[in-house]
Amino acid sequence: MKSFILFLVLTLLASCSNCEKDGRPKRVLCIQSERRALVQFKHDLINGANRLASWNSTASMDCCRWSGIVCDNFTGHVLELHLQGPDPRLEEPEPTQVLAGKLNPSLLSLKELKYLDLSCNDFGATQIPSFIGSLQKLKYLNLSMSGFQGEVPHQLGNLSMLVVLDLKNAPWLGDVHIKSLAWLSSLPLLKHLDMSGYDLGSVSNWLQMVNTLPSLVELHLSSCNLPQIPHRLSQVNFTSLTMLDLSYNFFDSLMPRWIFTLNKLVSLDLSSCFLHGPAPPGSVGGFRNMTDLKFLSVPQNDFMNSSSVLKGLLSLTGLESLDISTCSISTSILGDLHNMTSLAILDLSRNQIMETLPNLFGNLCNLIYIDILDNFISGNISEIINSFRECKSPKLEHLGFSANRFSGYIPYGLGHLQNLVYLDLGFNRISGTVPESLGRLASLRKLILNVNSLSGPIPNSVGNLTSLDWLEISFNKFNGSLPKSVGRLGKLTYLSVHHNSLTGVLTRDYFANLTSLKTLWADGNMLTLELSADKWVPPFQLDILRIGSWKLGPRFPSWLRSQRNLMNLDIANAGISDIVPSWFWVSFPNITFLNMSHNNIQGMLIEDLIVAPNAAVDLSHNQFEGPLPGKFNELDIVLLDVSNNNLSGTLEKFLCPSLEKERQLQVLDLANNNLSDCLTNWQASLAVVSFESNNLSGGIPDSLGNLSSLKSFNIRNNRLSGKVPASLLNLKSLQVLELAENDFTGSLPLMIGREETQLKLLSLRSNKLEGEIPDELCYLTSIQILDLAHNNLSGTLPRCFYNFSVMSERRKTSAIVLYDEPFQVKLLGSASLVTKGREFTYSSILFLVTTLDLSGNKFSGPIPRELMGLLGLHWLNLSGNHLTGRIPEEVGKMSSLESLDLSVNQLDGSIPWSMSRLTTLSWLNLSCNKLTGEIPRSTQLQSFDESSFMANKLCGPPLAELCHKERVPSTVIEDEENDDELEWGFIISIVVGFIIGFWGVVAPLIASKCFLSVAYNCAFMLSYQVDLYAIMVSKLVTFACYRVF
Repeated sequence: MKSFILFLVLTLLASCSNCEKDGRPKRVLCIQSERRALVQFKHDLINGANRLASWNSTASMDCCRWSGIVCDNFTGHVLELHLQGPDPRLEEPEPTQVLAGKLNPSLLSLKELKYLDLSCNDFGATQIPSFIGSLQKLKYLNLSMSGFQGEVPHQLGNLSMLVVLDLKNAPWLGDVHIKSLAWLSSLPLLKHLDMSGYDLGSVSNWLQMVNTLPSLVELHLSSCNLPQIPHRLSQVNFTSLTMLDLSYNFFDSLMPRWIFTLNKLVSLDLSSCFLHGPAPPGSVGGFRNMTDLKFLSVPQNDFMNSSSVLKGLLSLTGLESLDISTCSISTSILGDLHNMTSLAILDLSRNQIMETLPNLFGNLCNLIYIDILDNFISGNISEIINSFRECKSPKLEHLGFSANRFSGYIPYGLGHLQNLVYLDLGFNRISGTVPESLGRLASLRKLILNVNSLSGPIPNSVGNLTSLDWLEISFNKFNGSLPKSVGRLGKLTYLSVHHNSLTGVLTRDYFANLTSLKTLWADGNMLTLELSADKWVPPFQLDILRIGSWKLGPRFPSWLRSQRNLMNLDIANAGISDIVPSWFWVSFPNITFLNMSHNNIQGMLIEDLIVAPNAAVDLSHNQFEGPLPGKFNELDIVLLDVSNNNLSGTLEKFLCPSLEKERQLQVLDLANNNLSDCLTNWQASLAVVSFESNNLSGGIPDSLGNLSSLKSFNIRNNRLSGKVPASLLNLKSLQVLELAENDFTGSLPLMIGREETQLKLLSLRSNKLEGEIPDELCYLTSIQILDLAHNNLSGTLPRCFYNFSVMSERRKTSAIVLYDEPFQVKLLGSASLVTKGREFTYSSILFLVTTLDLSGNKFSGPIPRELMGLLGLHWLNLSGNHLTGRIPEEVGKMSSLESLDLSVNQLDGSIPWSMSRLTTLSWLNLSCNKLTGEIPRSTQLQSFDESSFMANKLCGPPLAELCHKERVPSTVIEDEENDDELEWGFIISIVVGFIIGFWGVVAPLIASKCFLSVAYNCAFMLSYQVDLYAIMVSKLVTFACYRVF
């Protein structure tokens, strides 16, 4: 006992010898050899921002006082090096803030080093030095995001005391890879392993190697190009795992069963792993047993589209973060969310959920982030937003409901969500006005309400949103003027109000405080910019300025000269009738989109236009004159539209010179000018070409058939002649070929259609083509518009038209609105088509129109019944030919027909009763034929003018000529296909019998003089009986024609 007390006293005295007078431990100076090692280590580093200024013997001999160093207070040994740079996830580091250079092996002198953090630096794509594997007392090693490249040294397996190993790298920063993970098995104490960003594509046994780490708590292998994920593990050794991140490995395989056995997981991230279902056997309920799970992220994995998996997931009421976006989920799940009261983050975006959103947010008062973008979710937006008011203090910061089916109006209760930072209700069916309570959302940074049916004025309270940097309310019905209060939004960078009904005058005061503005997108309104003085200098530097349809003119806006950073400029339809100043053409070297169309701009185009590579330039619909500058052919542009101007002269310098540098021009529109010459040596990049209504002459060279990228070619209304080259017709890429209104001769090439093509529009209208239509034309199965009208074509109509598969299918077509693609219409093409008796120019026609026009030729013979099989046809015109026979009864099946013109032929018989079924028909012309009988009665047919039926032998409404007997009852019409045909012999026998019987009796009597006096007295009665009998026979013949045809 005495010896033990003596030991305690000596121990206490020894401790006191290392204390200061005030009782604090004495600081032991660092080991001199270790100080020298640190100085040597610093020598090989590039000391960004002088971060290691304290590593200086002059400042302090005690290296334990140097920045980033932790020593043992008793021994003076260096234990920890904290040399991490600024975290790029939190801030954008300046290059001078990070350490660079190389790692000196002098670190090996730090014998007791347990902690080394060199993360978030830049060591210049060097390899991780193998000597780090000799720091055998290391427990913590962090080399993440430090610019290392190459292979990870296997010597790291010597660090047997390692608890944390973080090697995370960004895969886009360079080649970082690991060929073998065998060394992991030597790290039995490892709890945290992060090798995200390293290429493990050649490590097929990666899971087996990880399974040798029994102490593992966190595993991060994101973006590792892992080759596969085994479905089973015979024994899972890392049962203590609480965090697993395998995101962005594109496994494309079944969901592995062993993941569901990790019931201690708190966080699971399988984002973009493309794991499929069904759930593996033995994992029914899947997530149900993972009761500790708080954070789950599994977007882009369709194994989630399973009712059993979702049911197990939604039982985890302790979940705080749930991301199941882009999982193809179509199962109803919204009603089961009300019990998940711990949820702070919920992402269901980009699924196929089709149900009504219940008012569940009164239960989810911890919700900070919700995104259900791009589903089919419906509901009343007013009731949904008001349901948040059941929470005393809603925490919601992010509300993303875009691209769904929400309706109703935005309620005043929106102002209750005062923590909102992001609000997106775009692409819905929301109507009504925006309440003034919007202005209470003082934290709001992004407000997106585009593509709805919102109306009324923009609330003046929007000016209270002083934190707002993004305002997008385009494609609505807002009226009135832009509120002057918008000018108070000093942080605003993006303002989009385009395609509304805004009017009024804007002055410079509206923009005085918008110093941060980068995008002003407001075209499609009727606003006027009125400046009191001409020398206005805006307070902003814009990247995007789109104010087409504003009134800026008549003078050219000189204030544009101050906008040096413009990349996108739209001042179309702005009432400018001035000459473009010379400075304009050279002031915007970064511009990629320039639209000055639909003004009245005058003068000549100058040679010195400067634009960015791959730019699009639209100068159409102005009054530019003179030649097209030859230097324009040196511009690296993809689109040039100077159509509808007064340009003249030859295209030789612009289009046809041989260039050393291959151009990228894809879309060229020179229509409606007076340009001439040059149809050879075109660049292969051209995809859309229009020379419509110019002065081109000569023939089309076969060399145009070599333009392998050509999609649309329009040379309508020129003076071109010769034959149409088959090589052009058979271009595989060609979709639109418009050659109408020229002087082409010869016949249609027999080679047409023999190559597989994508041709959707072929117009050879108003030329001098002759001969028959070859059967090969029917190989154009993609054709939607075929116009061969007003030529000299002859022969019978082909029966093979049913091969036109697009015309044969009934389909619903609708316009495609891509308002961020300014030249979408030009890329799709346009055409002038004759329909309903008038000529129209259609854009986006490839999505909207199917038409067949063979009018104004010399076709003969009957209309083929096969032609009536084009059930998707909208317009059919066969007028002005020599067609004979009857209109096929099958015409009633063409339910998509909007326009039908069979006029000026020699068609006979009655109008088929089935035509009364054509409820979509809005134009009909059957005039100038030999049609007889009653016009079938229907709401549609009787709505047409008399001119639709004139010059025939028809009766009944809408004609004034009345029929003597009611039309055949509808019950007979319905049963027409089941009745037997009436024999013609019966009808003929009645007529012949009538003639023989009548004249056999009457002729001898006429020869008798005594009979004449009697006959005269009975003439009236006899004529009445003959007329009555003739009418009866006529009706019987009409009935027979109906039965036969």
